[in-house]
Amino acid sequence: MDNKQYIQEMVSKARLAQKAFEGFSQEHVDAIVKAMGKVVYDNAEILAKEAVEETRMGVYEDKVAKNKGKSKNIWNHLKDKKSIGIIDEDKRKGLIYVAKPIGVVCAVTPTTNPIVTPMCNAMFALKGGNAIIVAPHPRAKKCSKHTVDLMNAQIKKLGAPDHMIQIIEEPSVDLTNELMQACDVVLATGGMGMVKAAYSSGKPSFGVGAG
Repeated sequence: MDNKQYIQEMVSKARLAQKAFEGFSQEHVDAIVKAMGKVVYDNAEILAKEAVEETRMGVYEDKVAKNKGKSKNIWNHLKDKKSIGIIDEDKRKGLIYVAKPIGVVCAVTPTTNPIVTPMCNAMFALKGGNAIIVAPHPRAKKCSKHTVDLMNAQIKKLGAPDHMIQIIEEPSVDLTNELMQACDVVLATGGMGMVKAAYSSGKPSFGVGAG
């Protein structure tokens, strides 16, 4: 299977999952998003250890603090926000605001933040009813995959469709570029070259970090 076929298969699975997920209530979505953050919080130490060992970057104690702090803060930021169906109404103007998922999110994540960035991006994506595919940095593929696997195990218990959160297991520049062109929106966290590539993908893109 070539790169294009590999990515197209992932995106096709994501689209099917996302369509099923669109029928979930706000309460159900919020329970799933909370579980994603909680599992990273509960496994902060092992994930921090894996990240430092694999990437050879960062300080273990700081990684633990970040895993715990970010998972808690992101959930507290999201928990009371409406994101499914009617989210607001302006009776004076006669307007009703309805949230609509964009579809499949591509998240390009860095070696400097291989646990928290996939977690944050996935929590944001699913909160809005979207599926997500993570393209991790090659030097962080194992710990990033472990993070995704932990989140998937938890959301499956809550009835989330399979393939709502996927990850490229053997990442490369070519696969990441294919994914950016095949998805509906790109979240790019990292260096200048990668963020520039995201902005050149032809899809709506949000660049974060040094880029």
